[in-house]
Order: sequence, then structure tokens, then C-alpha cells
Amino acid sequence: MVDRKDKEQKQLSKILKVTSNVTRRSILTTLAQEGPTRVTDLAEHYAMSLNAVSKHIKVLESAGLVSRQKFGREHLIEANLEPVTIIDKWFQNLRSIWEIRLERLERLLLEETEMPELSLSVSRTIKAPIETVYNAWLNPAMLAQFMIAGEGMTVPRAETDAREGGRFSIIMAAGDQEIPHGGEYLKLQPFSKIVFSWESPFSVTGSTVTLHFKEVDEGTHIELVHVKFLDETSRSNHELGWSTILTQLDTILSYGG
Repeated sequence: MVDRKDKEQKQLSKILKVTSNVTRRSILTTLAQEGPTRVTDLAEHYAMSLNAVSKHIKVLESAGLVSRQKFGREHLIEANLEPVTIIDKWFQNLRSIWEIRLERLERLLLEETEMPELSLSVSRTIKAPIETVYNAWLNPAMLAQFMIAGEGMTVPRAETDAREGGRFSIIMAAGDQEIPHGGEYLKLQPFSKIVFSWESPFSVTGSTVTLHFKEVDEGTHIELVHVKFLDETSRSNHELGWSTILTQLDTILSYGG
């Protein structure tokens, strides 16, 4: 999954770089409109030498945006727009995040009264040492394994700067859609408490999460308290998500799993 995402990101970067040139964009548009075209005929559209046009075509070929067929000395060039779907997916992802933010803004503007201080609390006892459970929340490799908020979701990327004032980033993926999450570590009290801000397309300003760790006979009891939500629906969705995450953490850490 990660390899496929990395490959798509590299291909996206290459396509955007190749098509940043106005002449190459024009050549690709002409080929898409006219179909397979001889290099000599294509060069007639531009005030440049045949050799210069050929160089642009080779750059487009390197990104897989055009294909070439040879018939003797004649070369027919044809547009291949299949790789462009990667750009479309990227814009769809951006559009989805933007629409979520617009919807949230609209709902906030419609609020006539002050937002209630909604909160939730979920807890679980995990059969693992308290040090292991605490450190799992600061380790990007571990976060990528257990920050799974729903069925079919993955975490292709996670980064942490585990210090008070440091930030973390967690990219949750649902199918082809990537949803960024992040925040700042507000308090790190080894093996007893972690407090961090929570930022996502679904969160509100000032939303925070507090993790309480307590050593018990069965292992480690962890209580998660999340404060400030847009509404009851958002609170309920987050409650389900955090419960799922704690279950995943338990599965990974219990009995050294």
C-alpha cells in the first residue's frame, strides 16, 4: 500500500514538472484534439525547429504522457492521458477536504449560541507494561499501526517530534482519499499523561486530547479524554473512532503482539 502511494506521488511530481512548460502542455492538448500525428505535422504548429519539438516530445514520453509508433521513417505521436488520472485523484482529495472545511465553516456561522463544550471519554486496559503503552503514542511506526479509526482505513504516513511544543502528523487513508490529522504536544509527563491538540478537517479550534496512563495488575489502564466538538454527531463519530483505535492498540501490544 505504502509502495503504491509512494509510486503515485513520484509519478504525480514528474507529470506536474513535465507539464509546467507551456509548449509541452500545448503539444499534449494538440495531440489529444487531433489524435495520432506525425512529428513533422506537429512541428508546423510551433515557431521552433523540428529538433526542438522532438525534444519536448521526448520529455512528454518520459512521463508516459505520449506514445510513439514507427512506420518506416515516419513517427506517429499519440497522447496518452491515462497517467493524468493521478492528477485528478489528487484534486479530488483536495476538493473533498476543502468541501469538509466549507461545510464546517457554514455550520459555525449558523450557530446563534456559543458552542457547548462537548467532550468524550473512552478507556481500556491493555496487557502491556505502562512504558510500552506510553511510548507507543510517541513512536511514528507504532502510530501507523494502531491509529486505525475505522474498517478499511490505513495510515500510510506518520511523523512525530516527541517533545512539549513539538508537532505530530498522521495521514489516515480511506481508499484513495487521504485525510490529514495532526497537532502539538502540550504536555508530556512520562508514563502518566500526554496532552496534545487535535487538528483535522473534522475538528474545531481548541480541540484537545488527554491520555491518562495507570499501572494495574492486568497491565496498563489508559483513559482518553477528548474535549471540544462541533456537535453531538461529531462527538459520537470521534468516540467510535477513538474506541476503535484503543482496541487496535490493545491487539498490537497485548502479550507482546
